[in-house]
Amino acid sequence: MHPVDSPQEAAFRAEARAFLEANAEPLPPWVVAPSAIVAEWTPDEEERKLDEARRWQRRKFDEGWAGIAWPRRYGGRGGTLIEQLIFSEEEAGFDVPSDALIIGTGWCGPAVLEHGTDEQRDRFLRPLLRGDEVWCQLFSEPAAGSDLAGLGTRAVRDGAQWRITGQKVWTTFAHRSDWGLLIARHDPDLPKHRGLTAFIVDMKAPGITARPLRQMTGSANFNEVFFDDVVVADAYRLGAVGDGWRVVISTFMWERLSLVYGSDRVLEALGALIAERGRATDPVVRDRYAAIYATGEALRFTGLRMMTAVSRGAMPGPEGSIVKLLATSMLEAAHTMALDLFDAVGTLAAEVAPWHGEWHAAFLGMPGLRIGGGTDQIQRNIIGERVLGLPSEPRPDRSVPWGQIPRGER
Repeated sequence: MHPVDSPQEAAFRAEARAFLEANAEPLPPWVVAPSAIVAEWTPDEEERKLDEARRWQRRKFDEGWAGIAWPRRYGGRGGTLIEQLIFSEEEAGFDVPSDALIIGTGWCGPAVLEHGTDEQRDRFLRPLLRGDEVWCQLFSEPAAGSDLAGLGTRAVRDGAQWRITGQKVWTTFAHRSDWGLLIARHDPDLPKHRGLTAFIVDMKAPGITARPLRQMTGSANFNEVFFDDVVVADAYRLGAVGDGWRVVISTFMWERLSLVYGSDRVLEALGALIAERGRATDPVVRDRYAAIYATGEALRFTGLRMMTAVSRGAMPGPEGSIVKLLATSMLEAAHTMALDLFDAVGTLAAEVAPWHGEWHAAFLGMPGLRIGGGTDQIQRNIIGERVLGLPSEPRPDRSVPWGQIPRGER
């Protein structure tokens, strides 16, 4: 029994573990990367990984283990958000290919569930949850990353449809996706947070071009995506006109919460590596590991606070930023310590390194995790202002219409 489980939650955890043990193998001891953002794949691996993820998602769907907290109407289990967290914690210990679909099932799906119409939920949620359709998230732009509200992709109303023009970047699996969750600017004359609207976009529509971006890890899972007068029906607008920032915030909440899953695995693997390298009695190593472990525990319990707030119908406050900052701090410290423990072996290429190159690949992927979903600096600003009560940074653009801000200051 987990130390914070109620009797009902303990029973659910046991049932979930029984399903996983009957249908999957335990995670190999050398697997340490906790998410698709870190554990990136080469182009040759993508198709195989995506096919494996679809098969696993369909098995969960068919046996009632997909969308634990989603309504049964959309193929979910109708359970609680705490049960969803429990299943994700247990699943993280098994060798199952869930990463390839996490953007749809973990981030975009909940956004459609929260903000979509009944028609949108009926059309999109079941095939998304079953793994039949792959989704991507079209938020960041070349000039709008940390300051996402400064995005410039335009959505112009044209009767019963919209015309989208602009560019997105760092879009995971855009070249493999069927649908995308897009945020665009519908009104440049409003303050920038208010002039945004969300859309569900067919990634095969005319005028969309996705170009994979190769990174230093050798992977090309990220893309730059171009929209050239792409037509989107108003029926595929997600939420009200001008509600785009609310969609962004709720999507980020689920994205940040997913960082909690698998953190225990990284800590266990790092402990095993310390023992393997014969450093378990080294006081400096022990002190360093203890600090990383404490950060991991803070991450886990802050994640539980987030989930508890959501389960009570409240929107978490700065807990999301705290989770994001704790996760990136812990993972960077863990992966850096691992390469330090390897000594000269840490300079090897990932494909010939010990532990199947997992520590090396995760270390190289960490910069992306610290940037995606809001940089560490942005999270510190939020925590400073909303938790510590520090004065906010000067932000004249908060009340100035987007179209009136000089281009060089946007």
